[in-house]
Amino acid sequence: MLYNYQLLASMITTISYLCAKPGSILVYILVWFGLGIGKVNAEENILVIHSYHPELSWTKQQHEGINQGFSEIGKKVNVFHEFLDSKRHPKLEHGKGFIDYINSKYHRISIDLLMVVDDPSLELILQERKKKTYPKKNHFFVDIPVVFLGVNSLRQELLETPWLTGVLENYTVIETALEATRQTWTDTIIIINDTTETGKANQEKIKQIKQIPGQPIKVEVINDLRPQDVKTRLGKYPDNIPILILGQLRQDLNSKALIDYEQDTKIIKQQIPNPIYTESALRLGRGVVGGKIFDGNYHARQAVELANKILEGARPDEVGPILTGKNRWIFDYRELRRFDIQLDLLPDNSEILYVEPPFYVKYRTLVLIIALSFLSSFLTIFLLIEKIRKRSVANQILQENEQRYRDLAKAGANVFWELDKQLKYCYISGDVDDLCGLKPSKLLGKYPPEVHRDNPRLDIDWTLFEQIIQARHPIRNFTFSLQEEDDDAVRIFKINGNPLYDNELNFLGYRGVKQEITAEQNLYKKIAYQATYDDLTGLLNRREFDEKLKYSLQKARKYHTESVLCYLDLDRFKIVNDTAGHLVGDRLLSELAQLLQGMIRKEDTLGRLGGDEFGLLLEGCSLSEAEQICEQLVSAINNYRLKWQAVEFDVGVSIGIIGISDTSTDAAELLSRADLACYQAKNLGRGRVYIAENNHHELNLEQTQMGHIANVSQAIKENRFYLVKQLIKPVVDDGQQRQHYEILLRLKDQSGKLISPEQFIPIAERYGVITIVDRWVLEATLNAYAQYFTPKQALVSINLSGASINDERFTNFAIDLIKKSQVSGDCLCFEITETSAINQISRAQKFMAAMKDLGVKFALDDFGSGVSSFSYLKNLPIDYLKIDGSLVKNILDEEYDLAIVNSINEVAHLMGIKTIAEFVENEQVLEHLGKIKIDYAQGYIIGKPIAIGCATSQSEIAS
Repeated sequence: MLYNYQLLASMITTISYLCAKPGSILVYILVWFGLGIGKVNAEENILVIHSYHPELSWTKQQHEGINQGFSEIGKKVNVFHEFLDSKRHPKLEHGKGFIDYINSKYHRISIDLLMVVDDPSLELILQERKKKTYPKKNHFFVDIPVVFLGVNSLRQELLETPWLTGVLENYTVIETALEATRQTWTDTIIIINDTTETGKANQEKIKQIKQIPGQPIKVEVINDLRPQDVKTRLGKYPDNIPILILGQLRQDLNSKALIDYEQDTKIIKQQIPNPIYTESALRLGRGVVGGKIFDGNYHARQAVELANKILEGARPDEVGPILTGKNRWIFDYRELRRFDIQLDLLPDNSEILYVEPPFYVKYRTLVLIIALSFLSSFLTIFLLIEKIRKRSVANQILQENEQRYRDLAKAGANVFWELDKQLKYCYISGDVDDLCGLKPSKLLGKYPPEVHRDNPRLDIDWTLFEQIIQARHPIRNFTFSLQEEDDDAVRIFKINGNPLYDNELNFLGYRGVKQEITAEQNLYKKIAYQATYDDLTGLLNRREFDEKLKYSLQKARKYHTESVLCYLDLDRFKIVNDTAGHLVGDRLLSELAQLLQGMIRKEDTLGRLGGDEFGLLLEGCSLSEAEQICEQLVSAINNYRLKWQAVEFDVGVSIGIIGISDTSTDAAELLSRADLACYQAKNLGRGRVYIAENNHHELNLEQTQMGHIANVSQAIKENRFYLVKQLIKPVVDDGQQRQHYEILLRLKDQSGKLISPEQFIPIAERYGVITIVDRWVLEATLNAYAQYFTPKQALVSINLSGASINDERFTNFAIDLIKKSQVSGDCLCFEITETSAINQISRAQKFMAAMKDLGVKFALDDFGSGVSSFSYLKNLPIDYLKIDGSLVKNILDEEYDLAIVNSINEVAHLMGIKTIAEFVENEQVLEHLGKIKIDYAQGYIIGKPIAIGCATSQSEIAS
């Protein structure tokens, strides 16, 4: 939302620029309507990004200096100016949006050079150029040269950046401070600063003043001074203590708005008598004694000279940077006389402004004026005749203008008004009957709230209105509504006005207009509604719900309130869509949205997050209360039925809830954990409520596991996956049989810590990335085979997930990979679980048949761990049956386990399938397995897993 206002401000600035320069309109039309013009009516295009607001005096000076500089060198260029406004947004939270706005606006213009003014815009561009993720074709920051100006200090980074050069500000604040204390015969100076980014840069200058060798100066720093605090904070110092203004005054501490350079000196001078010094040319002539002034126009021209050299073919690292600027001693003659400062004691080469002319020159002009007055008297008779004639014409024009003014006011339904210094009506014109039923003449001398406050049809925030006018702030688009008497229609109005001051800055009152904006407001509401609400359900959409959640989190931190976030996911909703179609599914979602909306409190927020997922924000609610509310929602949806033709659908809902407190993290983290809690509710049987706080460790484990597989491709690229092999040995080994190994997968996190398969394999299967892992394991095994298994043509077993054997793309990938490798298919064995084989047995059969054509063998893993069945073995070409280790390790102590293992072995042998016992940990178990004629054994007594190295292919197996 914040950036939308910034974008609107930039658009208004652009429109104002077009109105001021009609010749540029054609250029902008060609750019915005995409006529594919690479250069805009010129040989070079230059983009200038200013750090501050376009109305700031410094920004205006740099804006004019750059334009004038290019005009003077005579080069045909187009200069585009954009404004970051970092003083009102010092943290640059809108930086990304600003960059996107620039790319969107200028993506059809070939920008040849970028100029950045002051540190914030330079830092933004440096950060942007460091990124590697943006598409080069849509981002002109990638390779164009950059020239900076207005930067306070030179860092090594600026010297080492080949595409960057510029001009440093060369302020000499120390000399101004020394001269100020010398002129006022004191060792103390007051420095006015602020806490903006520029103010923070000023801290280094202040530190230098405090550390002047041999001439200690006592420095008093005043930060974020407001006009109403000037007398309080500065009046306590003696009148002769000089003041040095480095920063800007604050309008107020809440909005952090700053007062422009052209106003702050006048405000201070009106309230205290102390001499004021400056280092900015923008404050000259407004009440400052003077100082060593930095020449901003010359600074801008230096930057233009660098830019011109680059446009002519020079590289940025060949033409800069320029480390010295122009500083001149400049003093105001009027202020020097006021504080009795002798001119002959000023620094050498000082410039004196506003010097009174010598006596003879002054009176010579007066004599000349008197002489001319006598001469002009002879023309008076003739002029009087002409004046009478012109007055008659002027009166007629005045009457026409007055009528035109009335017609325009009536056509625009405007009211023109003025308030005096007591904030009472002193002038009003237009139709005000609809507001108070009085004629304009009846309102004079009355305070607006006094007249209108009791009108029941008016809806006005009088508290805010009075705060604005009492603070003497401009009135900007202050809106209110009026209920019509005859119907329910509501009319919308806005008021704009400015405070009035005389030449001495004494407050005189206000002047402004009232205008009806009902049509515009209705259109805005329609657009705002479409941007805020979900079209299908009428609930808040995902973006707006996120904003509500952020606001609730901010409120919890500020006021220590307690709220709860709930994540709702419908159960069995896919059945409705698949059976009855999406139109019926949409109807169900709409009805359920109304059902849920009717069961929550007025202060709560319900939004649709996407598909069949909803978010619920319970304000001022404890976890126990939230649990009761959610249980009621679960019950209500369980009882809901949707009838379609002869079918009656019922759905359920799973809900995850998490508390919002002053210790909560950011909104995205809250929503993620609520989603995890909802997923856990589904895992536990659906149709239930799962509280994140009650299962903190379980959710943390779930989130950690998700982190392990968040970017499988990155883990592969960083070689954090690796393989180990474990020997599978014949129980009765005659030394003639081929070696047999199982390939096992391991993962390290980014710190090198080992992650067990139990922590990442289930999550990889759940989120559909296990096939990527299977591809890597197969390719890595084939690449490592020649080094580790070739001498005895060992048989290697590779575990495959159900997702892979049911994926035709994996089947094609495996066939192609095996054929291209030097490994024979009969050296490979794929291990699959009985669950993955049974769930989609037809696809499993198809996959196994394709692999059998290559000679690949198959093993059925973990047999006996679940509800196993021998019947489906007849339909699967299984070569090995791996008996689950939970049965094997207890055969010495549990007769039941021994009987199961024995029966599995006998049936497998009848079917021609060899058996492998897992988890064989000691010699006694191994001996017993030999007695019941198990074919192979695997476990620590046989051999522990051993890491192998493998050269992974560079092919994109993650695709």
